[in-house]
Amino acid sequence: MVLKNPVDKTVAFKIKTTAPKRYCVRPNCGELYAKEKAEISVILQPFDYDANERNKHKFLVQTVVIDPTTDYAEDGKTFQWRDINESRIMDSKLKCSFEMPTIEQLMESKNIHEDTTAMLDNNAVSELQKATSEVKELREEENVLRQENIKLKEELLRLQQEIKNQNFQKRSAGNSHHVAIQSKNVNITLMLGLAILVALLGILAGKYLF
Repeated sequence: MVLKNPVDKTVAFKIKTTAPKRYCVRPNCGELYAKEKAEISVILQPFDYDANERNKHKFLVQTVVIDPTTDYAEDGKTFQWRDINESRIMDSKLKCSFEMPTIEQLMESKNIHEDTTAMLDNNAVSELQKATSEVKELREEENVLRQENIKLKEELLRLQQEIKNQNFQKRSAGNSHHVAIQSKNVNITLMLGLAILVALLGILAGKYLF
């Protein structure tokens, strides 16, 4: 369906049908600027055909010339159908009839379907190959990252062991230094003791000899 706005003002449109579950209409509403055209897709959904419905489906196209000062909401962009007086609305009614396609149309549709299917199959194969290649690359990157992770863990363990060894050596060196200081202090104490003893002996000896 093609809608055309023949006037020099913006026109709002809305499309309704008596069988809303049987049809997909896109877009089913909108606006057309001056002299603008719009293509409307009307798609019949799959259903079990009933001969009694042959001429019962109808469409209603409603249009109204927009007054930009009164017909928009507070945002100045949204058209408000509910506020429009019915006298301003123009209705165009369309009847829908079902016709059996000719053999030529069926063959053409079949060829289009086969070509489309083949194209989709080729695209699917191409996309599958691309996806497979990407998965392979991701797996290779994953293996590289795993190897790097293992190396980092080994390096971390090595550094931790070195730190432990250094701390042990420092503690050992500290203990040795402490023992040496204690020994030195003992030696000094003994020497002082001997010196005091010698002095006392000297004093006693001088007292009794002189």
